[in-house]
This record gives sequence, structure tokens and C-alpha cells, in this order.
Amino acid sequence: MMMGFGFLFMVLIGLVVIGVPLLIVALVAGWLRSPSQQANSQAPLPSQAPVVSRNCPDCGRGVHVDWKVCPSCGTALAE
Repeated sequence: MMMGFGFLFMVLIGLVVIGVPLLIVALVAGWLRSPSQQANSQAPLPSQAPVVSRNCPDCGRGVHVDWKVCPSCGTALAE
């Protein structure tokens, strides 16, 4: 029974000896990323941004050029 516990203990120590340095390297690599890379990874792509070039004549909210009805108030939008 003691031999089994010793083997298990050695395996756990081995995991700690390997795992802790890997964890430290991963954390340091995350902190060393430049701020521009962090900002770019969180910014939406230009294709995802809505195209708003006019306002609803009734409520004044921005609407897409190709919309026929205002989603906010339901007013029909003129072409």
C-alpha cells in the first residue's frame, strides 16, 4: 500500500513541476501582448458595423439606407 502512495505522490509532484512553469509562461505571454493587439482583438470588424446614413423623419433615430420601415417607431421610410 505504501508503494502505491509513493508512486502517486511522485506523479503529482511531477505534474506540479511541469504545470507551474507552463502556467507562468502562459500568463507572462498574455501580459506581454502589445496594447494594439489587445485593442484589435476586441474591436468589431468594419463589415459588422451598421451603415447609418439617414435618420427617421418621425423619431429621429439612425436607420440603414436600404430599410423600408423604421425599427424603432414603425414609420414607413421614403426612398
